[in-house]
Amino acid sequence: MAPLAWVALVPLLALTRRRRAGQAALLGLVFGVGFFGILIYWFSIVGWLAWALAVLLESSSIALFSAAWAITSRRFGGSVSVPLAAALWVASEYLRAHFPWGGFTWGELAQSQHNLPWMLRSASIAGAWGTAFLIVAINCCVFFGLLSLVENKVTATRFLIVAVLLIAVPLLVREPRLGGPRVRVAIVQGNVPRSFAGSTLAKEQEIIQSHVDLTKELASQHLDLVVWPESSVGIDMRRDPAVAREVAGAARSVSAPMIVGGNLVVDPAHYKVVAFLISRHGSITATYQKTHLVPFGEYVPGRRFLSWIPALKQIPEDALPARSGRLFSVAGGRVAPVLSFEGDFGSLVRSRIAAGGRLLVVATNTSTWRSTPASAQHVALSQVRAAENGVWVVHAALSGISAFIAPDGSVVQSTPLWTATSLVQNLRFASSTTLYTRLGDWLPILCLVASVFALGLSVASAPEPTNLSTVV
Repeated sequence: MAPLAWVALVPLLALTRRRRAGQAALLGLVFGVGFFGILIYWFSIVGWLAWALAVLLESSSIALFSAAWAITSRRFGGSVSVPLAAALWVASEYLRAHFPWGGFTWGELAQSQHNLPWMLRSASIAGAWGTAFLIVAINCCVFFGLLSLVENKVTATRFLIVAVLLIAVPLLVREPRLGGPRVRVAIVQGNVPRSFAGSTLAKEQEIIQSHVDLTKELASQHLDLVVWPESSVGIDMRRDPAVAREVAGAARSVSAPMIVGGNLVVDPAHYKVVAFLISRHGSITATYQKTHLVPFGEYVPGRRFLSWIPALKQIPEDALPARSGRLFSVAGGRVAPVLSFEGDFGSLVRSRIAAGGRLLVVATNTSTWRSTPASAQHVALSQVRAAENGVWVVHAALSGISAFIAPDGSVVQSTPLWTATSLVQNLRFASSTTLYTRLGDWLPILCLVASVFALGLSVASAPEPTNLSTVV
């Protein structure tokens, strides 16, 4: 299905080109609602109102792109419009990744290429933004090629040839090479009881016990690191010595350090989402605290102003974010841990790899989303993160899908949903960094500047816009 993204935007480009900005924005919004409404339908599990709001917020970025495209396409011709349309898209996607409430990246265009490792090579140059830029440029070439097919077959052929060349461009990017220390890693997917009649405490204890038992089964595997997912220890180990002893015993049984997802109680209204580094002897040697929280999931923005909304009673406590992340030193290398939602943000993950991380661990809990495609979509985002930074990714999910992802973005091993199981894989720490890791978000910033400049020129010399009923 990945090649579909190379032409999927053609109808949107055709319908919104040279329209009135308001008309184009409305068409873009409809396009976005159709796409995101299906892509994140699983969001309705927490309520249809939440789904509707999420879809509208996501779709607003496409509405913004469409309006900007409508305005600038009146001023600039085909050859300039190709990179300009790509820049407008990247700029709108970049804004969506930051606003509101820290942004929401689900459904980024690069994610559509997650199973085409050669196409994701472009992400190592400019991140997911580079892959998105390439895909929009391909769509634009196809659009202008079809548009000029009747009047000028030579021009049409040129545009279509450029589209094919753009598809092949990522093949010129060198594949990532790893020369760092070897490390043998296990993912323990303890699973969540789907039909549990007992108390919440009893359920948490069962989840912990499942992870402990599965870890002890790995005693003969000669492991360097064991990863438990986010929320695998939902009971504060500082307040429950019995739980602390169970987790310590699991680490001692495999004689290997463990990264364990857990929670820490701060007070009756606040908690911390964390990942512990447990030594091979069972002691907590470091703690990572989540920095980028899920709005209306792990905390309620402006809670005091929204207390009248009954649905928010499902989120009685607010998680507290850390100001910065940290790395774990394990088996001769440095591991960058991120927790669930954080792994969706290329800019955030890049900063951890740029700070010295050479192996990425994404510990997540997608059990809320049941058997929907949400878990597979989350793995796809981790595939993009791997390709952006040229590192192995250990994607550990509480109820699945867990996966080992190679530096080119390909999935090497994975687990099914709702199964208590484990995976073991030999990995290597990265010995170098990609251009994107070193330079950061240079492309979207450049695209934002170019978009503002192009919009300014277009507004200053705007011809009469085309009516909605006019044939393109």
